Amino acid sequence: MKTRETITDALFQLLVGSADFATTGRRLKWYTDVAAQPAMFLRNKAETWDRQNTRMPAKVIMGFEIWLYSDQGADLDVPPSVGLNELIAAVGETLKPPPGREAQTLGGQVAHCWIEGEITMEPGDLAGQAIAIIPVKVLVPTFGS
Repeated sequence: MKTRETITDALFQLLVGSADFATTGRRLKWYTDVAAQPAMFLRNKAETWDRQNTRMPAKVIMGFEIWLYSDQGADLDVPPSVGLNELIAAVGETLKPPPGREAQTLGGQVAHCWIEGEITMEPGDLAGQAIAIIPVKVLVPTFGS
């Protein structure tokens, strides 16, 4: 049975394998509380239900945020955005539809999963700590009425 938890866990497990993360979690921690980087955290952000009429099931879109941390900018010989850009690219590749498919379905859990909206970035120019927040949408066929 597809539930919010099974869908969230499927997305999290897919993201865990997208890069060589030293720390991952579903409870956001501030970068100063993270022992090892790069780090990735997944947050449930929002849920939208759209019902065209009462006889039709609702179209449900779950919203998530992927928080990425990279401290590669602590090395003064490396532009701080390098590590962050690599992590963003890895997540983007992972969320692309698998070969021969039109949608990323998280292993058949959902109709589609994609990045949508502005990716917020703090490249870490001054402090060496880079942060990105990637907005992700997940189209769920329905949870019920």
